[in-house]
Amino acid sequence: MPSARKPRRPNSADGAAPIEFAPAVCRAGLFQFAPQQRFTNGCVQSRALFWCRSGRGRFVVNGVTHELEPNDLYVLPWNRCITYLPSEDEPMFTAHVHLVPCYRPGSRWAATVPHEAGEAEFDSADRGDGGWLGSIGVLRLHLTAQERLGRLIDYGVNWYLESDRGEREARALGTLLTAEVAQRVADSRTRPQEYPEELRRLLVHVDRGFQLGPTVADLGRLIGRSRSHVLKLFRRHLGVSAKEHIVRRQLAEARALLLSSTLPVGEVGSKVGQADPYHFSKLFRRHVGLSPREFRERNGPFSSRPRPSGHVALLPPASRPLRPA
Repeated sequence: MPSARKPRRPNSADGAAPIEFAPAVCRAGLFQFAPQQRFTNGCVQSRALFWCRSGRGRFVVNGVTHELEPNDLYVLPWNRCITYLPSEDEPMFTAHVHLVPCYRPGSRWAATVPHEAGEAEFDSADRGDGGWLGSIGVLRLHLTAQERLGRLIDYGVNWYLESDRGEREARALGTLLTAEVAQRVADSRTRPQEYPEELRRLLVHVDRGFQLGPTVADLGRLIGRSRSHVLKLFRRHLGVSAKEHIVRRQLAEARALLLSSTLPVGEVGSKVGQADPYHFSKLFRRHVGLSPREFRERNGPFSSRPRPSGHVALLPPASRPLRPA
């Protein structure tokens, strides 16, 4: 295991004027790890939002090992040495957004993040951490796709992968994301448990068994409560019905499979609990805006379409650096 790199100064240029807090997104994407796909990035200069959408694994930041489970969101520190250790039987599928909390106003914005010394923008006088979130190093939060921060991360990834990318949008997204993360950090300090124990049990159950298509009645039996009580739990705390939450979890897994495999669309539907191919395609289009086939052709690593630089294919060429977060 590589040794942790000695932290560098947050605003790196010697003698440069301090940079004001002016956040911007500089990179974002999706990454499907393969079993035993282990690699290290030596010194990443960003504050990354590293979100596990499915699967499991571990990662090591500056010599400390962290577990990664579905719906874990980690806020990662500036100047990190990070090693990825995916599970062999269920490797993680992750989303990532790289933030530069202090990106000097008026400087040239670049849609890139250095992961090793000597790369473009490394120790740039126009970039810095600025002590965002105080002395917090690696921070672990729980995040579902239905929450506001989850929707915002999804939007940021789609913006980076599908748009022409511009500085105005990068800075606007940076402002929204840093504000939302700061609020979540403040909430986590005052609320030890974000959801009631009953709901947390149900969320774990759905996450582990969504392929079986659990019903609201099934969820009620799990916690010894009525169907109406389950409906209220989801509506009150997640803002969606229990059925909608299950469908969204199924579709999140479907997107991961479409991006990381060559399975036929019908088989993807069956694997996530939607056995009827017609219904699966209709449901997918209603939620994603594209059919499963269109989604794969536009975004998948096996597509012939040129990949945006923020997305790394499942099996990239050996010469291409691996850098999800």
